[in-house]
Amino acid sequence: MAASGLYGWLFSHDKDQEMTMQFISGHFKDGRDAITSRIKELESLGFLNREEVRIDGRFAGYNYHLSLPSDKDSTITEKTESVKTETEKAVAANPKQSKIMYNIYNNNIQDNVQDNVQYNIQESNIPQNVLDAFPHYVDLFDKKHQPRTNYQKNKWLECLEKIQRIDGYDLRELYQVVKRLREDQFWQTNFLSLLKLRNRDKNGILYVDRFMAMKSNEKPKAYKMIPNLIKFYTYKDPAGKQLIGAITKGAELDDFALAYKLGIEEYQKLLKYLQNDN
Repeated sequence: MAASGLYGWLFSHDKDQEMTMQFISGHFKDGRDAITSRIKELESLGFLNREEVRIDGRFAGYNYHLSLPSDKDSTITEKTESVKTETEKAVAANPKQSKIMYNIYNNNIQDNVQDNVQYNIQESNIPQNVLDAFPHYVDLFDKKHQPRTNYQKNKWLECLEKIQRIDGYDLRELYQVVKRLREDQFWQTNFLSLLKLRNRDKNGILYVDRFMAMKSNEKPKAYKMIPNLIKFYTYKDPAGKQLIGAITKGAELDDFALAYKLGIEEYQKLLKYLQNDN
């Protein structure tokens, strides 16, 4: 009953539904060992046909084909669906030791270890702007740290979607922050996965909040645009309007001179920065 129940449950899902071991075990009280045992039982009875898959000579998992019993005599008939397994990492060809993910598809096994990353996702659940931004985020990370399996890719997509929907950040601004962090000597070795953004630091603060706060505190370009700068300061004109002044090694610049040298956009950024700093 247990094995046949799992068999029927697998067939009850849409053919495009990604089915991982984590997903399966999350719907049952049984642990992974029990589920694995039932899959082996179905295999021994002929309801599952296991085909080993190798990519570039290395073990990559198994392709399981589910078969439907005939309405007349309950014998095994043609294969109508497939259950594909793939390993999250390259492992030795030993099923008992490998960490295997189970996925249901209605097609042949796909190569998930291609140089150009391919995505097998339910796009209807992810906003288009997240899908468009996703490859650009992936390119910020070294190949060895990029998501390889469909499960990993989906987790990265879900992370971006939550950052936009729940945390309320603009993905274009976030991209610039992630790009700078990946170029930073410290963070390029301590920020190896996009999933870190929704993890919490030792103070319980989401890294995405921490990183975006770092962005807001970055000094504007104006600090590099004024030669021999010592400091900027704010002051008010007789009408109470806040203005900016600057002290350099050779002179002092008033608001008019700074606005001319910086341009409107950089001037406004500098004014906002100084107001926040005060």
